[in-house]
Amino acid sequence: MNPWLHRIVSAVISLLLILQGGSALHINDSRTAEGSFLPGAVWNDTEGEPIQAHGGQVQYMPVPDGKGGQTCMYVWVGENKTGGHTGNPVAVYTSEDLYHWTCRGDVLRPLDSLDQIDSDPYFSKLYGDCTAEEKQHIYDCIGTHMVIERPKMLYNAASGRYVIWFHNDGPTEKNSYYYDIGMAGLAVSDSPFGPFRFEGRFRLSECPGGQIDCYPSSKGEARDMNLFADEDGTGYIVYTSENNKTIYISRLNEDYTGLSGSEYGVDYIRIFPGAMREAPVLCKAEGRYYLMTSSTTGWGSNQARVWSAEAIFGRWRNDGNPCIGRGRSVTFDTQSTTLFQAPDGGWIYGGDRWKGEDLADSRYVWLPAAFEDGRLTIRWEDEWKWEE
Repeated sequence: MNPWLHRIVSAVISLLLILQGGSALHINDSRTAEGSFLPGAVWNDTEGEPIQAHGGQVQYMPVPDGKGGQTCMYVWVGENKTGGHTGNPVAVYTSEDLYHWTCRGDVLRPLDSLDQIDSDPYFSKLYGDCTAEEKQHIYDCIGTHMVIERPKMLYNAASGRYVIWFHNDGPTEKNSYYYDIGMAGLAVSDSPFGPFRFEGRFRLSECPGGQIDCYPSSKGEARDMNLFADEDGTGYIVYTSENNKTIYISRLNEDYTGLSGSEYGVDYIRIFPGAMREAPVLCKAEGRYYLMTSSTTGWGSNQARVWSAEAIFGRWRNDGNPCIGRGRSVTFDTQSTTLFQAPDGGWIYGGDRWKGEDLADSRYVWLPAAFEDGRLTIRWEDEWKWEE
C-alpha cells in the first residue's frame, strides 16, 4: 500500500476506534511481552530480538528433541520482514509456554542471485543437483525480488516430513505489479527447523463448469492462504483465488505436497464467490468448522467475518463479526492469521497489526477466543494470560 494512503487508512481506523469509546488500541506500543499477553506490544524472543513471524501460524506439533527422538512444542512460522516487502525468509520459533519464544532461524531462504546456488554451500546442498533450467526457475520463484508471504506449516505423520505452503507472487513481463503471478509455493524438509527445499509453485483448483468464475483470465490463482489438518490427518489448504474475489478450500494429497484431485465437492469447494475476502484462518472446534477472513484493504484493518459449517465441504453459514469490545469494527486493528488452542484447552486468536511504512515493526495481537453455541467470539483485552 502507498505510504500516504496507509497513513490515511490508519487515521480513519483510529477515529473509528475513538468513536467506539476507546483509544486507538496502541496502549502497549512500547512494552515487551513477558509473563502475559500484551496485544500490540513489542514482542522479543529469548535473545532479546523482536520476533519476526508475520502472516504466520501457531500450532502444537512434534519437533526434534536433539537426542534422535521427538518432543512436542508450539511452533510459530511466519515471514521475517526485516528486509521489507519482498524476498522475505520464512522464520520459525518454538515455545513451551507461549510467552517465551526461541528463534530457530530462517528455515526457507530466498536467493540474492542465481549464482548463489553454486557459490553458497547452503544453497548448493539444497539445489546443487538441479539442472540449469531448474536453478533458473528456483531463482525466478524465490529470489529476493519475489513475494514470499503467509507461510504455513504442517507435519505429515505418515512421511515424517514437514511441508510449508506459501503465497508466491511477483511481477511478470506484462505487469510490474508485485501480485501478478498469484501462485502457491511449496517447500519440504525433514525438520521444522529446516532447511526447507523449495519444490515449486503451482496453480490450484479452478472454478468448475456451470459456476460463475469471478476472474476467468487467471484460473487457479492462490494468494493469502492457510493450512489445516483434520482429526483424521486429512490436510487442507484454504486460500483466496479469482483475484481475491473467492475463497477456496482444497484437500491435499496424503503427503500434503499437492492436491488430492479435481472433483468439485469431493476434492475442493468454492465459497463466497465475489465476496472479496482474504487472510483466511480455518479451524475446528467441538465438531464444527470455522473460517475467519478479512476484507481487502491492503495494510489497513477492516471488519472480520466468520463462516461455520458442520462439514468442511458442506453448507457454510455466515456468522458475522466475531469481535467483542473496543475496536471490534476493525478487528482490533488487526488482520487474521491464526487460531489455535492454548495449554488449558482454550483458544487464542492471533492477528497482525501491520505497519505498511515499516513492515518489520508490525505487531502481533493475541486475544482470547471462545466457541459457544456454535459461534466464535474474540474479545479485546489490554493485558491477559491463560491459566493452566
